[in-house]
Parts: sequence; C-alpha cells; structure tokens
Amino acid sequence: MQTFTERGNMIREPDTRTKDERAGTKSCPLCKGGATQEFLRAPDRFHLRREVYKLMRCAECGCVWLADPPTPAEMGAHYSEDYHRAIAKAGETAAEIRWRRHNELISQYQRGGSILDIGCSSGAFLGTLKGNWKLYGIEMERATAERARAATGADVFVGDVMDAPFAPGSFDAITCFDLLEHVYDPSVFLARVLEWLKPGGMVFVMLPNIESWEARAFGSYWYGLELPRHTFHFSPGSLRYVMGSLGFREVHLQTPPITYVERSLGYLGAAGLEKLGLEAAPQSRPKPAGIPKRILRKALRVGCFGPLGAIESLAGAAGSMEAVFRKPPIKA
Repeated sequence: MQTFTERGNMIREPDTRTKDERAGTKSCPLCKGGATQEFLRAPDRFHLRREVYKLMRCAECGCVWLADPPTPAEMGAHYSEDYHRAIAKAGETAAEIRWRRHNELISQYQRGGSILDIGCSSGAFLGTLKGNWKLYGIEMERATAERARAATGADVFVGDVMDAPFAPGSFDAITCFDLLEHVYDPSVFLARVLEWLKPGGMVFVMLPNIESWEARAFGSYWYGLELPRHTFHFSPGSLRYVMGSLGFREVHLQTPPITYVERSLGYLGAAGLEKLGLEAAPQSRPKPAGIPKRILRKALRVGCFGPLGAIESLAGAAGSMEAVFRKPPIKA
C-alpha cells in the first residue's frame, strides 16, 4: 500500500487487515482488541471540503484511527499543491528556529553518528544539525530530493520508504517528524525503523496528541485531526503501546509547549462564516494578512497562545508529543 506523508512522500506497506478491520468496525488495528467505538466525525476543514470521515477509538489501548480511509490511489487528491506549499513554508522558514527544539532533544541523547530523516523534504531539518553527523534522508519527489542533497550533502534515497535499500543496523538515529500519523499501518512502518537502527540506536518522533486539552475542547474542529491525511491519532498511552509491542524502550516522552489553538480557532471562524452565508477562505489558501492583523496575531501568540501552550505542557496535555525510543542493545 502507499500513503502520502505530510511532507509529500509515499510509504508503501502491506495491508494485512480484513475488510471489517479496514472499515474500523471489528478490532483495533494496533492491539487487536474488540472494545472499539465511534470517536467523532469531521470533514477536511483544511480545504473546506464537505465529505465527512469517521474516527474510531479503542477502549483498551487508546488508539484512534480513520475508519475506511481513502485508498492509496485516492489519497493523492487530499495532498493538494496548496497543502505541499503550506508544509514546505512551515519547515523552511526560519529553519534554525523551526528545528531548534528538535536539535536540542536529539543532542541530549546522541551527538553524532549516522542519522536518517524519513520524509526529509528539501533537507531543512538535516541542514540545521550540528556535530559529527553523517546525513541520510528519504524523499519521494526527485526534484525535492536533489534540493536536499545540494543543500546538505546528505545521501537521499528517492522513493518509497519500504523500498529503501538500507541494511539492518545502519543508523544511530532515525527521525520521524509529523509522519507516523500518516501511515496506514504504524506497526509495519515502525518495525522497519527498528530493523534499520543499530543496537542501542534511537528513534525520535513528533506528532499530535489526540488526548490533549485542546483536542478535547475543539472536538471535530481541532487542527491536529487533519482528516483524511492523518489515518492514525496517538496519545502518550497508545504511542507507548505500539512502541513497546515492537520491543522499543522508552527514553523520553512529553508534550512540549506546542499548540494548535490558533489554527483550530480559524476552523471555528470559517464554520461561523459559512453558517452566516459568507465565503470563508480555507487555510490551504489563506488570504494575505494586513499589518493590523499581523500585529494582532503576534500579540495573541505572545500573550495568549504561548502561555497556554506552556500550561498545557506542564500538565502533560499539550497538542503535540515528542518522544525518544531506543532499540535494545545486544546483550553480552
């Protein structure tokens, strides 16, 4: 199977689920438990599209997943050029600031060696790494991969993750930022990550937290849902479950002061305009903001959204999760 990741790549993996499991009606795709129920329904609010999607939740492991997701052939339509531009802009604008927290986290546990960034795009993250690193990446789109090579000197594989020819035990560190929530079968994907790591090697992941305060407050308007592009939605508990089931050992897991409240409020505002019969601009194609609006936005970020994210983080309930897991070392 193939699925597009947030940075525009495709991951092909076998789909071993039954028809009922794909429709989300029988068992949890992570723990195979049968205590599943409907979680919520929502459309693709990023593009302001009408089709409604259903999320299911497992009462046993906490996993939330998209019931009956678009097929791989259909999924490409949900990754528009507007979407790719928005993601690229977010990753490449002020890269040193954008990726500072990621670098600080990595440097706490690993200061050099071979590192693979899955979904490396044009190499914005790899280009900010400091220290004695040998850089590798995986990128689906050839021109983008060439930009990453030229900018960073990284060895970038062009193609599907599951086709990458890396030998077992190749990497000291693997990064998966805003990616795990996009794959059709997280267990299959993470098993390949485990295989590629050296004994004692680490995987660094960042992804939305479905059990955050803001996810509960905004419900179907929470920006982190990203339907139907996000096929799985994790909490700290369900992330620990899937990683532990594969043999990873937890090193670090917390919710950093990252919030999607501003974006989620934008979804609520768009819905309000539509109810009034007015045209709303989708966040995939935002209208240029004038100086007063930019000043107001900056003030809200500094005075409201920033402190809110810090409080959520202290409570372990922020909108995003960051985690480090280690592959067990070889026993002597």
